Amino acid sequence: MTALDRQFVRLRFAALAIPFGLLLWLPSASVPVTIVLAGLMAAYNGVAELAIRKRTIPRLARPMAVLLLVLDHLVVTGWILLFATPSSPVPYLLFALVAAEAVFRFDLWGGIGTSLFFTCGIILFQTSDLGLAISVRDSILRAIPTVAVITGLGAAVRAMNHEIRGTRRRLDQTEQLRKVLGELVGQLDVPRMLNTVIRCGMELLQMDSGAVVLLDEDRGVFTMRAAVHLPEAVEGIAISAADGVVGRVVRERRLVMLAEPPLFDVAALNAARYARVFGIPVVLEGKVFGVLHLQTRDDQRRLTRWEEGALEVLAQQLAVALRNVHLFEETEKRARRLELLNQSIDQMNQKLFEPELLDIVATALTGNLGFAAAQVWLLESSDGALWRRASHHTTRNSPPVPGRVERGMSEIGQVAELRVPIVTNDPANHRQVGLSPWMSDEGIRAFAGFPMVVGDQLLGVLAVYHRRPLDRNTIELLTLFAQHAATAIQEAHLFHLATEQTARLGAVNSELHRANQHKAEFLANMSHELRTPLNSILGFSQLLLEGDGGALTRDQRQDVDIIAQNGQHLLALINDLLDISKLEAGKAQLHRGEVEVEPLISECVESVRSLAKTKKLELSAAVSPEVGRVFADGPKLKQVLLNLLGNAIKFTESGSVRVTAERQGAELLISVRDTGIGVPADDVERIFESFQQGNSGISGKYQGTGLGLAISQQLVEMHGGRIWVKSAPGHGSTFTFTIPQRALPEAIDLTSAA
Repeated sequence: MTALDRQFVRLRFAALAIPFGLLLWLPSASVPVTIVLAGLMAAYNGVAELAIRKRTIPRLARPMAVLLLVLDHLVVTGWILLFATPSSPVPYLLFALVAAEAVFRFDLWGGIGTSLFFTCGIILFQTSDLGLAISVRDSILRAIPTVAVITGLGAAVRAMNHEIRGTRRRLDQTEQLRKVLGELVGQLDVPRMLNTVIRCGMELLQMDSGAVVLLDEDRGVFTMRAAVHLPEAVEGIAISAADGVVGRVVRERRLVMLAEPPLFDVAALNAARYARVFGIPVVLEGKVFGVLHLQTRDDQRRLTRWEEGALEVLAQQLAVALRNVHLFEETEKRARRLELLNQSIDQMNQKLFEPELLDIVATALTGNLGFAAAQVWLLESSDGALWRRASHHTTRNSPPVPGRVERGMSEIGQVAELRVPIVTNDPANHRQVGLSPWMSDEGIRAFAGFPMVVGDQLLGVLAVYHRRPLDRNTIELLTLFAQHAATAIQEAHLFHLATEQTARLGAVNSELHRANQHKAEFLANMSHELRTPLNSILGFSQLLLEGDGGALTRDQRQDVDIIAQNGQHLLALINDLLDISKLEAGKAQLHRGEVEVEPLISECVESVRSLAKTKKLELSAAVSPEVGRVFADGPKLKQVLLNLLGNAIKFTESGSVRVTAERQGAELLISVRDTGIGVPADDVERIFESFQQGNSGISGKYQGTGLGLAISQQLVEMHGGRIWVKSAPGHGSTFTFTIPQRALPEAIDLTSAA
């Protein structure tokens, strides 16, 4: 029905001017009757206007529209009878206006009814003028063209209205489809998404019910995931893709319409007596991931090309939305697995005891990552076989595997032999794995074995069994886990070896420490025991030289003098041994005090001047005026300086030996420079070790214990200083040491300092 709106009511009020205009133009049979008819028309149109405004509706109901049209016909008929003449066109004009309204209001049937009424009006018009003798034939002949024209106009208007309504309906459907597609963007609630798509399809295509069937990848079957206006019992059931709509769509991968039974793959739906069902595939990554089907009880229902396109767009957008959900779930699942992997790695890093570590590796795979069973096999170097060191499972029965496997035997031995991962989602048809009865009973569908390798060393094999196929992300995760497990096992093994080695070294060090203490005690005791008779020898030799035992001959004096010199040399050796023993035993102590540096250096130089004179060496000293005093142990500082001067004179055949002292910041810096043989670069570090000399000393030309520099270094370091040497073989050496001064010079020029 074409709606009656306010415009027609307003046109009726405008049409009231027609009878009053006719009163001026044509004679009327009764002016009062004309006015009464015009008032009647104004009255019922006013009632219609008030009804529209009161109900705030833009359109009239069909019964009221029919009533108004009938009243219009009656009023116009009265006007025709009042103004019509044999030659007047007024009847045709008025009836054409009423007919046009009927046509626009009621399409074809309104035009036909108005045409018949128009024909009757013409007959009435003629009979009212000429009486009953008029020829009905002439009236009918005059009415037929008018009826044909009005009927054609009604048909054209009906077709136009049908097209307009279709276009408007498609626009509404397009807008509704756009809104639904907008809702699917970013939607992660799968049940809500599926119900939205089904209801949208039902509204777009005017269907009675609908459902979405999706593929359950874990079980490999299609399940009813959502249904609207269908029995609740069908949701969640497994559907075999047989001869119904699901099976046809999956096989043909296109839009399918079924009108002959069986329409569905479920008996409960076939019993609902639907006449037709339309199904379209939901394709995801080139695979039919689901089916959207809509059904109706109208046995004549067919889809237009636009409706087919709309249904295809809806299925495509559903596929995109499901892919987004799948990607989001995979991302979330991967993030969760990585988090669990990090937790497992942290747990492994905290365990350095190998049995606990291996147990964590196995339980992390079954507990955190959800595998059915996991095993850790380690390669034993003693027999070259793999031994199962840890195992964990969530199955009813444990895997019936031996505790020892030879390399190359079974899937575990193959992984170790080939040193490459073996992964399969079809154990029954894999030549290196094979489907065991335990795997069949527990529903194991995948196996993965990874070699645990660090560098070029094979540590063992990590094996997992899973009830679902392994995807690429899971395999990458397991590969990473196996690498970390191998590293952790290697570190635990190295830690175990290091612990054992540390224990052994600790025992050896303890023995060496005790032996060193015994040595120090022995040297101290022996030095003391040797010093007593040696002092007697030196004392008596001195008495003999002084003539207490009588006058000595020249040869006797020469012999006694040799005895005294060798005794002094032996005493120096014993003193060095005693000093180094005290230093190594930690018994040497410093007795610090303020020491005048320049007198100390002069005293040391005078002590060795005779030795330098014997070798015709130039011996000199230069002390900077600002040196002043130093806070140190004077005797030990003197001992260091004498050792350095003695070595310089001993290893210098010609040239000079020079001592310099200066203040460098808060330290006293003393250097002993000679023009002797020098120290090779390879011996620079070694000469400061106990009982060590350079290559020249080892050759036997220069005798000594090799303790002088070692004692000097320890005495300097006890003061908080350091000692070093700069030397060039054949060009002499410069030994330098520092002592923290910790004492101000006697005078400081504050003016110049400022």
